[in-house]
Amino acid sequence: MRGRLCVLLALVLLLLSGCSWTEGSYVSVTPHQVRPVQTAEGEIRPVANYTELRSALVGMIDGGETKGLFSLTDYPREEVQRDVERAVEYARRTYPVGAYAVERIGYDVGTGLGTRALSVDIVYRRTREQISSIHSVRWASGAQGAVEDALDEAAGTLVLKVAGYQEMDFSEMVRSYAERNPDRVMETPGVTVKVFPEDRGETRVVELTFHYRTDRHTLRTMREQVQPVFSSATLYVTGQADDRTKFQQLHTFLTERFTYTYENTVTPAWSLLCRGVGDSRAFSLVYAAMCSRIGLEAEIVSGTREGETVWWNRVKIDGEWYHLDLMAQQQFQPMTDEEMTGYDWER
Repeated sequence: MRGRLCVLLALVLLLLSGCSWTEGSYVSVTPHQVRPVQTAEGEIRPVANYTELRSALVGMIDGGETKGLFSLTDYPREEVQRDVERAVEYARRTYPVGAYAVERIGYDVGTGLGTRALSVDIVYRRTREQISSIHSVRWASGAQGAVEDALDEAAGTLVLKVAGYQEMDFSEMVRSYAERNPDRVMETPGVTVKVFPEDRGETRVVELTFHYRTDRHTLRTMREQVQPVFSSATLYVTGQADDRTKFQQLHTFLTERFTYTYENTVTPAWSLLCRGVGDSRAFSLVYAAMCSRIGLEAEIVSGTREGETVWWNRVKIDGEWYHLDLMAQQQFQPMTDEEMTGYDWER
């Protein structure tokens, strides 16, 4: 008992001594699991080499811990100062979570009553909740899946720890998914991307901030209102009909739903289906999504009509591709490439 009290007193004395401060950042490594020495005041974790020391710092960061005490009793004296500086530099600049979350790391190496110890203080620029909410994914495919889930929920931010990181066009990822799923994504947001560390690492933390004009609650309400309309469109189609008839039935369902007001909108599916307001882009996005729901092949095309920028659809009927411009055609009239007079697009 007396020995343990002496160890505790020595460590308390160390905490009262001066500290050596560095600037901070974040990265990712599996924390070293050591059996802690329990004291009446908290936990003293023994470290005996650089690997254990670095893992201990990473573990603190992963848990959002601000203060740590480490016993250096079994650590070679001549290596302590050098290894502490290396470990702190790694945690601040190379470890992805540290680069993302840590403002600075202060530490003190000292001795007292025959005990050698290290005290660490970490100041964060992120909250513990933000650190714990980081999503771990692998490769670009994992990042894309997480982005799509965030778009479905109209999330404002998404932070990913990506193993096997490679350069990705997140803006294109967002745009493409929103265009293919207007029944799920009510508004295509702008996106700001920050990567930690910025210049190196097979594993990186990526912070995505999505910028919407419409608030999240309203977007979710819009989605709830749009979903039944898409379901109604599916039921409107005759199940045993040929593809041409199904395309025509969806064309009728959409074009005859309202006497439409033609104007631009940032919420194409909801504005078109619930208010009767939309432009050529809204028509083409919604029609393609309705076709996809029943297994019909339809694409979205952007180009010009008489010099004006417009959107329309290409549909596959009996193995051949035809064009449909829902805004320009009140009647169902698929057109071949040659019949698209006045139109220009990238073929």
